[in-house]
Order: sequence, then structure tokens, then C-alpha cells
Amino acid sequence: MTTATTRPDRTGTLHGRAVAAARRRLQRYLLRTAVWFWAGWGLLVLSVPVVVDRFGGEADGLTYDAAGSPARWPAFAVGIILTAALLGTHLAAGGTRRSLVEGFARGAVVGGLVFGVLTVVLGLVEAQVYSALDRPYQGAGGLPLDSVAGVAATVVTQTFVIVTYVLVGAAVQGGYRRWGPWRGTLAVVPLLVPGALADLASRSGIFAIPLRDTPVDSLPGLVLAVVGTLLAAALAGVVAHGVLRHARPRPS
Repeated sequence: MTTATTRPDRTGTLHGRAVAAARRRLQRYLLRTAVWFWAGWGLLVLSVPVVVDRFGGEADGLTYDAAGSPARWPAFAVGIILTAALLGTHLAAGGTRRSLVEGFARGAVVGGLVFGVLTVVLGLVEAQVYSALDRPYQGAGGLPLDSVAGVAATVVTQTFVIVTYVLVGAAVQGGYRRWGPWRGTLAVVPLLVPGALADLASRSGIFAIPLRDTPVDSLPGLVLAVVGTLLAAALAGVVAHGVLRHARPRPS
């Protein structure tokens, strides 16, 4: 009588470890970036209107949203920098390009959730500052913050915006590795398409400026915003993997 022995799936184990390693690195750097960004930006947008108003100026246009909701750009930079730093060592350690992208996406969800919560907090505090100054206020996230549904939708959409821009940053770095400096630069604009879609869906960011005066004041509109940013993040993941699939592990 023979007994069959089961062997652990080493491929699955290696993939899981590689994903976890990439997730930890991305998450750590993104959270550090969040601390510095939100501390500096919070001080800026909460103090400058008070100072301007104190000396008789106009405080309009100094809000986080009016500046294009800039948190996405540090996330974009993190995606570029960590892809440059980790792609070669990640592959050398037995990881794959897919595990790198998957790990980045998972880490960005956690970091993005922090960004999303802080976007809401800043928006609520900003509103109080502008109310105290008797000045008109443009919301921080592009979606209304005067209801539980609006707050929840803002947190979720801004989370997916951060995920999207991290992966877009990874794709841009991959484009330079794959196509070189000239064609890589030409590829930047099409690689930004998922970011533009995330902006439009969330009604935040520079690509959504034309929609800034179009309110989202219904539950279906909030659901559409969440679904739209989720699809943008998924598209960014597909694009990042597709570009990195043939990217050189190290600069030539």
C-alpha cells in the first residue's frame, strides 16, 4: 500500500512572500510620505487663509481642492522611486513583475486609506476655518462632505486615487526602463490616462477641474464615483504590469 505525500506549492509560497515584501516597502514609504505631506500641507492651507484675511487680502482659491488635490503627486513619485529601487532586487530575490505590482497595489490601499481619511479631516477643518473667516469654501475632495455617504465615498475614492497614481508612477518608471529616455518620455502622457480617469470619477485633481462646478448630490452619483475610481485603479494595475513585463530590471 502506498501513501501519497503532498508537497507545498513552492511557487505560490514564493509569490506570496514576494507580494508581501513589495507591499511592506511600498506601505512604509507611502505612510512616511503621508506624514510629511499632510503635516506641511495642513499647516499651509489652514494658516495662509488666516494670514491673508488678517492683512485684508482674498482667501479664495487657497484650499486643498483649489490647488488640485495634490496628494496624488507624492504617491505618483513614490511609485516611480520604489519601482526604480526595487525592480532589479525584487526579481533577483525570486519575485516577479506581477508580484511587484500586486504588492504595490496592496500597500497603496492601506496608505491610500490614510490619505483618504486625512482628506476628509482636512476638508472638515478647512470648512470651519473659512466659516470663521466668513469666506466661501470649495470642498477638499470633490464630493460633498455634508453626509455620511459623502464622507465615506470621499475616503474610498481618494484611496483608489492614491492606488491609481502609485501604479501609474510604476508604469512611468517601467516605460523608461522598457523604451529608453526619448520614447519613455513620449509614453508618459498615455500612461497618465488611468490617473485622469480617477480624477474625473472622484471629481478631484487637475484633470477634473472642468467638472469642479458640477455637484454630485445623489447616492447613485457617489456610487458611480466609487466604481469609477476602482476601475481606474484596476486599469492602472493592468497597464503597470503590461509595461513592466518587458522592462529591463536595471537601467541600461
